[in-house]
Amino acid sequence: MFEYFTCLNDEYYLEFTIKRYAAHNGVTDQIHQLQKGDELIIRDVWGAIEYKGPGYFIAGGAGITPFIAILRQLHKDGKLAGNKLLFSNKTAEDIIYEEELKIMLGDNVINILTSAEPTGETGNKYLYGRINEDFLKQYVPDFNDHFYICGPDKMISDINDILVKHGAKPDSVVFEK
Repeated sequence: MFEYFTCLNDEYYLEFTIKRYAAHNGVTDQIHQLQKGDELIIRDVWGAIEYKGPGYFIAGGAGITPFIAILRQLHKDGKLAGNKLLFSNKTAEDIIYEEELKIMLGDNVINILTSAEPTGETGNKYLYGRINEDFLKQYVPDFNDHFYICGPDKMISDINDILVKHGAKPDSVVFEK
């Protein structure tokens, strides 16, 4: 489960982006049932992905959430140049903040869907498959850039192994630990 602050540091409010997994009947489903005035106790806050410079943000599903505030801040500061987002989801309906990301990053956001068959999506709006070695070799011309990875544990591990295999320096690969 990924729950991150997605507002900018100088905002007067606290914003979370929490993807709901209603079928799991767990915490995310319970959070989405909160009503105005309900209390939420936050404790044991952990995790942070530190921005080190332009590079590739690689996200799987709700793994986009730690990147939202970073990308919003870079956009606000006019410093998004040199960054690219590779964003994997099962279906187009699963893409969080699709329009906002497109506005911020333009052609530097690539949405890839893992559903076996396109589910009604048309045109060249989405790629289909997985973010694997072949995909990275095609879309990453320079493995000396920074890489920010967040998603399911296996995805993080697999992508990290591929990046290192192709020459990415371990200190330039940032992921949630």
